[in-house]
Amino acid sequence: MTREDKSTLVINDATVNISQEKHIIRTQLVGLGGTIKEYICLGDYSISLSVGIVAVRDGVIVDEYPEAGIREVKKFLDENQAVKVSSTFFELFGISRIVVSRFSLNQETWSNRQTIDVRAFSDEDYVIKCTEY
Repeated sequence: MTREDKSTLVINDATVNISQEKHIIRTQLVGLGGTIKEYICLGDYSISLSVGIVAVRDGVIVDEYPEAGIREVKKFLDENQAVKVSSTFFELFGISRIVVSRFSLNQETWSNRQTIDVRAFSDEDYVIKCTEY
């Protein structure tokens, strides 16, 4: 992940779930055995990430709660604008930026690992041109 200020976070332990909804208007007509479907557009990708954070000191995994790692990840989760993402899996879907909509975690004090569940949406730059002026 890369923030607007160019700070970068590498996440080595994450699984991703991607889904997308199509926006379709369904119109019912009297006497018709079904509906008329009008395709409008593709929606954003909905993204679920399960991120694992472990405690590391001097490049070695240690047996303590990963406070520093959680603080670092939280900086990216608190960002109020899109963050750049890069992975082979995201590239398959043309996703290069995401906006975090929410995150949750249950404190895991019994190990040196903490899981953070993240929900986000894909984001793109758009240029809207007005032809009426």
